[in-house]
Amino acid sequence: MYMIIKNYQTHTTLTISGLLMLTIGVVFTQGGIADFMGKQYKFATTGSTFFDLFGAFSAIMSERTATIGMIAMTSAGFAAYMSKIGAADCLVKACAKPLQAINKPYLILALAFIIGQTLNLVIPSPAGLAMLLLISFYPILLQAGVSPLSAAVVIGTCGSLDLGPGSGNSNVAAELLDMSIVEYFATTEILVAIPVTLTVAATHFFVQKWFDKRDGVQQPQSVVNATSKENDVPYSRLYAFLPFLPLALLLIFSEIGIEGITINAPIAMFASLIIILGIDAFKVKSLHKALDRSFEFFKGMSGAFSTVVVLIVAATTFTLGLDAIGAVDAMKSMILAGNVHYILITLFGMLIIAFTAMLTGSGSAAFVSFANLGSELSAAAGVKTVLMLVPMQHAAGFGRSLSPVAAVVIAVAVAANVSPFAILKRAAIPCIVGILATMFYTQIIFG
Repeated sequence: MYMIIKNYQTHTTLTISGLLMLTIGVVFTQGGIADFMGKQYKFATTGSTFFDLFGAFSAIMSERTATIGMIAMTSAGFAAYMSKIGAADCLVKACAKPLQAINKPYLILALAFIIGQTLNLVIPSPAGLAMLLLISFYPILLQAGVSPLSAAVVIGTCGSLDLGPGSGNSNVAAELLDMSIVEYFATTEILVAIPVTLTVAATHFFVQKWFDKRDGVQQPQSVVNATSKENDVPYSRLYAFLPFLPLALLLIFSEIGIEGITINAPIAMFASLIIILGIDAFKVKSLHKALDRSFEFFKGMSGAFSTVVVLIVAATTFTLGLDAIGAVDAMKSMILAGNVHYILITLFGMLIIAFTAMLTGSGSAAFVSFANLGSELSAAAGVKTVLMLVPMQHAAGFGRSLSPVAAVVIAVAVAANVSPFAILKRAAIPCIVGILATMFYTQIIFG
């Protein structure tokens, strides 16, 4: 962690640290790498402990890429495609129109957070969502009398909860709770997300108002349009609904929809790509142009692999190393001995995940790496897994919103023409409130 704080390359640092801890675990236990690999990894020894270290990394890469990696890549690809054809812009413009009729600056600010968090269901990329909101919501907030800094802070935290079937973290949580993603979303995640979203929106209302009053509201300024002319399409009601297609398919072909057919997030994303490709070709009256624009889906997938997926693999290797040196067993022992209440362990797990997200700028890598802790420690404490897992999931999103290296924080800081740390200063209280509110509401609803 010290090296990451000192700005060493995150992916490689986590990987090497994990492999070193695995080596220490092997030396002190006189066991093999296979002894530390979970059942989920298809690991076969090479016959050499040295090469088995890299075999462990390879096994983690294969498993993560095929599962959570595919969800992350297809979600990022679909979000990039929606931005390319202008559908995401149309959706955000449609949601921005009602805000223009309200003449209460900080009420608009709070509502913008609620709308933005709702849009995160169908635009799972926090940075991508922020860029769209900067184009549409940001000028409205400025015209309403909100300072550029307050507007940027709210927009930067709109994707904090990582909600919906397109979220990699949601899929991991659903798997650990032995639920389908639709069941988890409809019966667990949304029940906590609604009160948390309202609580954070109210916190933004008062915190940003206080900061603006203390600092003096700055004059509204223009925002640079971040879209290219190629992506700038006229508003279309049809295109405004297209980002909801994967979510609709997941709900229709699930346990609560048509019986006998169940699909997952990557299937929904790929099916939506083909359907929307046909719609786009008809709309632009050019199959050639529609096919060219559809390649943005695969470019988005490749971008997510090099950033999110590889970071998830690196952080998972680091976590495996922690397990090898006995850190996880030590926490279990504290719980079983009755020395620490499970609430304190939950807080500890949330802090680890939030801190990792702050250091790496990735909520996905942080949660995926430590998600098993929630399952294992809740079993040791004899409590429902959901009581630990849901707070840990949302701690990752709020932690990312407090990271100076997160793409979303950098994007909104550039828009407001301030440093990322100015954004983080104002985002700290709402994010901390969000983390604590998640744990509180989870205990109330499921405890």
